[in-house]
Amino acid sequence: MSIDFDQAFRSAVADPAALKTIATIDEHGVPHLEENNSIHLNGDDRLVLLELNEYSRTNRNLVRSIWFDKKIAIHLRSKGRSFEVVASPYKVVIAGPVFEGYYRAQQEKGGDIALSTVWLIDAESVTEETAPLRFAREAAGRLPVLHLDRLARSPSLPA
Repeated sequence: MSIDFDQAFRSAVADPAALKTIATIDEHGVPHLEENNSIHLNGDDRLVLLELNEYSRTNRNLVRSIWFDKKIAIHLRSKGRSFEVVASPYKVVIAGPVFEGYYRAQQEKGGDIALSTVWLIDAESVTEETAPLRFAREAAGRLPVLHLDRLARSPSLPA
């Protein structure tokens, strides 16, 4: 079950120049990050990740996540904006018309590229992590903090 995505997120995930990183955890709880620019939204508003290597750490960790109901995270950076997606793998596709469509698209790109797996991923939350928004969100409801070094360098104070 996916959430409603705003237009800013849709633009970021559709941007071919966006940096897209997936974070998974292994059986020991060790995080693994991997850049994967195949991540996109499908017509059902599910995130799709194309995995080329059946034995990759990301693929193994995603299998573990779907088996044991573990969360993953996806970070997107596009045109000065950042988004963090907390998600769960929904379905793994290794055959059939959906797989075949992505397989043929990969083959058209040329080279010796083989498609191993199509991951369908349900986003549970999307948070914009662009610095000013993140700082404002983290400071909300807290006492303001002023570091002494900033106070000492302030031009409005007499020397």
